[in-house]
Amino acid sequence: MKQEEKTLLSKKAIAQTAMALFMQKGYDATTMQEIVHKSGRSKGAIYHHFSSKQEILNFQISLEMDNLRQCLDDLISNNQLNAQQKFKGILTYFFENLSLAELTRLHWAEKIPFAFLETLKNSLTVVAQYIEAIIQQEIKEKKLNCQYSKELSEILVLLFDIWLDPAIVDFDYQTACQRIDFIALLLAKFDLPLLDENDKNKLKNGLKHYDEKNTL
Repeated sequence: MKQEEKTLLSKKAIAQTAMALFMQKGYDATTMQEIVHKSGRSKGAIYHHFSSKQEILNFQISLEMDNLRQCLDDLISNNQLNAQQKFKGILTYFFENLSLAELTRLHWAEKIPFAFLETLKNSLTVVAQYIEAIIQQEIKEKKLNCQYSKELSEILVLLFDIWLDPAIVDFDYQTACQRIDFIALLLAKFDLPLLDENDKNKLKNGLKHYDEKNTL
């Protein structure tokens, strides 16, 4: 294994330990010394890679964004998929990603509040662009007519990232289902029937993972 690969694995392991502590105690209450102790590594080994817990968090956010970009790049470049299939692929990434589901269950937005703003900015600048690319593909192929592809893409990001995220907005399962129905209706109004009944049911079932009693 190359040194670069070893370094990346080491940084990932440290970040994983730190994130577990952030979720357990909260970002502000977690110290670098606790991260050192929990990781089982020497203080020098930790500080060799990160000078602060902020750097660790930034690394983790960057890592997640790299994974997301790779997934979305693969989706957009796949000419065998139509717009609906690509949109489903994006939703699948977010709603079937076990690590993201666990962060939501642990109410990460409350534990690391300032990271929420950074995540939202990334979504508006990255995810929205990919959604717009999907819509533009359909427009170019004259399969739909949408004059507000950029604005609609950004609104969808806000709806899914905030309005439909139980880690940010407190609502029950019935409300979650109604919101999914509304998003599907909104898409249809813009001549973008990207969510059929099966898709809606899949999303609704996915939200059940956040609470065994179906109470978000």
